[in-house]
Amino acid sequence: MKAVTEYLYRLLSRLPPKTRDKGIVSRARNRLRHWEILRRTSPLTPNPAYHNAIKDRDFKVIIVSPIYKSFPVLAVSLIEQTYDNWELLFVHDGPSGEIGDIAKSLIESDKRIRFIETEQRANDWGHTPRQRGFQEVESKIEGDFLVVSNSDNYHVPGYVEKMLEAFDDSTDAVYCNMSHDYYGWRNFDTRLEYSFVDCGCVMARRDIAIAAGWNDNSYEGDWKYVSDLVDQCGTKRFKKLNATLFVHS
Repeated sequence: MKAVTEYLYRLLSRLPPKTRDKGIVSRARNRLRHWEILRRTSPLTPNPAYHNAIKDRDFKVIIVSPIYKSFPVLAVSLIEQTYDNWELLFVHDGPSGEIGDIAKSLIESDKRIRFIETEQRANDWGHTPRQRGFQEVESKIEGDFLVVSNSDNYHVPGYVEKMLEAFDDSTDAVYCNMSHDYYGWRNFDTRLEYSFVDCGCVMARRDIAIAAGWNDNSYEGDWKYVSDLVDQCGTKRFKKLNATLFVHS
């Protein structure tokens, strides 16, 4: 028997597009979809240590991402999150005059999204913008947890909430499984080894992430960040969440 949330979602989805995709019906479909996501993923962490804080949206999650001209898929995925206390910092790689109007309007549509740019283009896999982002977070953005991603990545709607639920007082960082374009879009069982995890899979406490910093501008920069997190807190304070909540594209 299907859950009530799934049944109602399917029922509303049968309405004509002009009714289904607008106003209160569209908002109701999104809310039902979120409830269904949470229902299906509830066994991941049956008794979250920070249940009340998550329920009350006490934690703020910061997401740092480079961007260069591209359409911000990341922003779309965050706007659809079941957990809404987040702030996205886009750092454009060089002057942003050529970014598209549609991308610009999406970024400007949500007050939780901030947009800055570097003085000149570095073209180093987004690492210089990430370093600028870390500086911005350290000096200007308060929060509790931090994620580093890319503008074309996708975090499934329950990513933020489910990652937060995995934390407890003995955990400084949580990582999940992923689907990765380099590996034929198959489900990828991550582990804390080079080429087996992407930084977008990892959520860390803000202070731990800032202490680790972004220190490598080479191709291996993403792994170096994860490795530096491990150096900061040790593998015993990492926790694996066995769910595919992140899509690297």
